This record gives sequence, structure tokens and C-alpha cells, in this order.
Amino acid sequence: MKDLLKKSIATIVSENINTATIFRKHNIDFTFHGNMLLSKACEEKSIKLKNIVTELNSVNQNLYYLKDYNSWKLDFLIDFLINIHHEYKEDNILFLKDYGNKVANIYASEYKELKEVNKLIQEVTDSILEHMKNEESTLFPYVKKLIDAKNKNLQIDIKNSPLNDPIDSLEDEHEEVGKTFNKISQLTNNYYIPKDACISFKVLYLKLHQFEEELYKHIHIENNILFPKAKKLERYLLKQQDPYLN
Repeated sequence: MKDLLKKSIATIVSENINTATIFRKHNIDFTFHGNMLLSKACEEKSIKLKNIVTELNSVNQNLYYLKDYNSWKLDFLIDFLINIHHEYKEDNILFLKDYGNKVANIYASEYKELKEVNKLIQEVTDSILEHMKNEESTLFPYVKKLIDAKNKNLQIDIKNSPLNDPIDSLEDEHEEVGKTFNKISQLTNNYYIPKDACISFKVLYLKLHQFEEELYKHIHIENNILFPKAKKLERYLLKQQDPYLN
């Protein structure tokens, strides 16, 4: 218990991504404000610290499903994000857009929130696709260039580095996407499925809920692991080139 009390929310999730489920259940943000200590987060949410520590320790004991992304090499982590996370999003975004339109057309007159839900689905999925495209064309290649420079002891050119203002923009986009999914969750009463809903309605809400959970894990990996480590690597290489650099 003492070890957990000394750690930030982001650190706990970084060490075991499965703890994200516990924080999501208690509506504790580990993605955008993960630097908060566990005790402080529980205090703000009026949650008994002892209870959540018990839940977290239970998850930590299940090492079979442990994914310690924090220990992965940066290039491997990038490949994982592209080949697994980005692939998952691309496949499911097309599905969400299609079913969002379909369900809204059938049920919007009965469930008034569906029109707004579908509008948000169309907008946020387009935003996510553009966001991923920007990462794959600019940020990720640059980080791999840094890794190659370190491995081969090469000089680097940091002019127009995407780890400055552009990465701040990516983090802002993450936050906006998070806010949109929070709104969708509120509008759908946390993806509550009406008893008379057809299979398309049920599948849309189940897929939306799953997509949101995976999205927050993805944003956590980038905000709290990939981006900080990339910035640290860049600072290290600059220091190697100019030892007098502060």
C-alpha cells in the first residue's frame, strides 16, 4: 500500500495498464492529469483510499495480463501504437460512423439524444483519423530519427522539432477528443442500452464503450510515456552535441 501512495496516477497505470480499468470505474483521470498522487485523487473524488488500494493491489497480482509499456523501447512502442492501436482505430472508426448514422436514422425520433451522439461520432472520428495521420507522417518518424542518432552517434538537426509546439497541439487534441467522448458518455447515460433496442443499437453502444476505453489507454501511453521519453531523448542528444547547453 505504501508504494502506491507514493506514486502518481500516471505512474501506476504506466506500470500496469490494467489498473486503468479501476481508475475509469471510479472516474479518476489518469490520462490528462496523471501527475496527481493517488491520495489526492481519492480525496477529490471522495473515495476511500483503502478501498481503491485493495482493488489496485488485486489487479497488480494478476501478472499474466501485465503490459509494462514503460519498459518497452521507444521504437518498439511506436510500432505497437501504429500496428495495433492505430490499426484498431481505423478499422472501428468506419464501423462507428456507419452504425452511428444507421441508428440515428432509425431511433432519433424516439431517443432525441441520438442525433447529437451521431454528430459527435462523425466529428470526433474524423478528428482522430487526421490526428493519427499527423503522428505517422511527422512525430513518429522524427522520434525514430532520434533513436537512430543515439544508436549511431549521429548529429541531429532539431530545427522545426515536432517535440515542441506540435506535440503540445497533439496533447490539446487528445484532451478535446477526451471531452467529446465524455459528452457522448453523458448523452447515452454511460452507454445504457434500452430494453427494446435492436441489435444495431446494442452493437453501436457496446462498440462505442469499448472504443472509448481503448482510446484512453492509447492517449495515456502517448501523453505519459512516449512524449516525455522522446523529449528526454532529444535533450540528451542536444547535450551530447553541446555539453554547455542548459
